Amino acid sequence: MMMRKLTIAAALACMASGALADDTKGFVGLNYVFGARSSGFEGVLGAMRYDVDADGDTNGAKLSLHLGFGQGPVTGKIKLTGLTGNDDVMGELGMGYGSQGFFGTGGLWGQHWNVGGDLYFNGDWSGYVGLHSLELDRPASVSPVITEPDGEETGGDDSPNGSLGDDEGPF
Repeated sequence: MMMRKLTIAAALACMASGALADDTKGFVGLNYVFGARSSGFEGVLGAMRYDVDADGDTNGAKLSLHLGFGQGPVTGKIKLTGLTGNDDVMGELGMGYGSQGFFGTGGLWGQHWNVGGDLYFNGDWSGYVGLHSLELDRPASVSPVITEPDGEETGGDDSPNGSLGDDEGPF
């Protein structure tokens, strides 16, 4: 029953986040994976579609391919996740499939770092911590607009004298 709820929540998060997105970027990464069955490194290749609001709120969806390397056979998995948070750190929730079958995944995703875990439907688990190349575009800063008592606005533009017009001077 718990896995069914996790599956539904992850699917809804991915669909809702992907519908709001307006920028797409590719990335590569390197994770250290640890868990009940093994530990080691995996390379990550993925793409993220996201939207950053003017106040920094961020939503998106991420598709990534994870390939383990080192001694033994190469193992792989693919993940589809939804992300939400701000432009500094986002929570991540989703689903994946790998050599051990289907799993739910969750974690935190920041500027050039990530941490999280995978919970397999067969009861196994693994955790990961990693670095990645993705840098989210931060919202442009907005200059404040100040309304004077007489109704005129000052500031809010890039001219050296604020919003002073041709007939006005600094004195």
